Amino acid sequence: MDRNGSFAYTVPELQVAPEEDRVEADQILAQAKALRRRHRHALRGVDAGRVDLRPCKVPEVLGRARCGTLSVYEDRSARAGRRISLNIVVIPALRATAAEPVFWLEGGPGGAATLAAGPVSQNYLRSLRKDHDLVFVDERGAGKSNPLKCDDIGENPGNLDAYFGKLFPSQMIRACRQKLEKTADLRLYTTAIAMDDLDEVRDAIGYKRINLAGASYGTLAAQEYMRKYPERVRSAFLVGIVTPGFKLPLPFAQAAQNALDLLFQDCKADKACHDAFPNLKDEFYAVLSRFDGGALNVRIIDPATKQKRLVALERESYVEHLRALLYSTANARFVPFVVHRAFLNDFIPFGVEAVRVNLGGSSTARGLYFSVTCAEAIPFITEQDITAETRSTFVGDRRVRAHIAACSEWPRGDVPQSFTNPVKSEIPVIMYSGEADGSTPPWIAEAAVKLWPNGRQVIARHTGHQIDGPCTWDLMQAFFKTASVENFDSSCIEKAKRPPFATNRRDLEM
Repeated sequence: MDRNGSFAYTVPELQVAPEEDRVEADQILAQAKALRRRHRHALRGVDAGRVDLRPCKVPEVLGRARCGTLSVYEDRSARAGRRISLNIVVIPALRATAAEPVFWLEGGPGGAATLAAGPVSQNYLRSLRKDHDLVFVDERGAGKSNPLKCDDIGENPGNLDAYFGKLFPSQMIRACRQKLEKTADLRLYTTAIAMDDLDEVRDAIGYKRINLAGASYGTLAAQEYMRKYPERVRSAFLVGIVTPGFKLPLPFAQAAQNALDLLFQDCKADKACHDAFPNLKDEFYAVLSRFDGGALNVRIIDPATKQKRLVALERESYVEHLRALLYSTANARFVPFVVHRAFLNDFIPFGVEAVRVNLGGSSTARGLYFSVTCAEAIPFITEQDITAETRSTFVGDRRVRAHIAACSEWPRGDVPQSFTNPVKSEIPVIMYSGEADGSTPPWIAEAAVKLWPNGRQVIARHTGHQIDGPCTWDLMQAFFKTASVENFDSSCIEKAKRPPFATNRRDLEM
């Protein structure tokens, strides 16, 4: 898993294939070349309709892909005014008689689906390439589909004072809005509108029915698509469930607390971790108590100069960066060491990890993040919600309140409260949850799947907000081959183990 993710499952590095897989890859390439010679136009759908998809080379994708754009109205209801181009990548099936395609829906909001084409096609959905087109569409406002990117909203490590200061500074949010309003109506970048775009892409390419694979925010997008176009979907595999009533970022506090409590338990049960940090929980809360008097002046390594410098570290920034580390068990392994050193007044390891794991990475379109959340989530959060969801958590209420304040600077799209109603459907679906997910906790999917009679929840132990192992990939591929939860074997998740905890500086990527 790439550790520079936003609210999303981010793209893992391409795995080095074992010898048998490399042989298979050679065979696939040979087969693809033969098919192209015999069937220049046989790849179903990709040359049909209104999309001009041309051969292109996509990083980390074996063989040729097809790339193109589809022009749509920004204001779909008016069908007039500005048009935007939706960026599309299709990795065609290797057989001429392809089955229903799989559309990948990326997280965020603000992640670019097309940037995931390599890892998704080579890892997550590898075996499906033989019979299924794999389709990646950058949502309006993300990737290369009129991206709504902010210059900086306090998430650029090049500005350490803002990076470790108050969350979402109003002047920075305002500057981003003023910049983006020149090229976009920020009220028209919501999930429902984006799913209308997606269905237009489906129709333009020529697909009758599709499968959906989505992660994090992509699972919300998938549910909205299935609510609007149920007859168009064969099946869906969703990882890290966000529901229409999720009210992002409201559940973050409880999710992070759950991930932290599980980490305390697992560290205590692990001899090496417990020997190194026997008082981890006490040290964690002791550090938090030091913020009672305000920001702490701590030394951090400036990533630009590689030199130490003082910064004023706000409590809300400290816990937000720890929450980012708790997203996945791959990064949570560093938390005990980071906390222990902070307890000893050494914040250097914290600073290194906070810069490395940046929730607002450069590939994330934060303008889209706010257009979506300020219309679909923030208006429906009550004071009672905030109290109930953040009470007795280390994150507290500042993350929610900072987000609410940011939305006061942002245009609000027209989204009715009915949007937050849960989705009910008979479409076969797998809802995959990480037990230690510090972002989309398993109880969200547990409630949602009850309304899907052909659905099933899979909970993976020692797993967070991540898709970074062969077990998960195999489950996705096996499900799409049958599109049924009947006899679905998920036993491989029982073998999941938490990565070894870092217990010294040598274990850090410094």
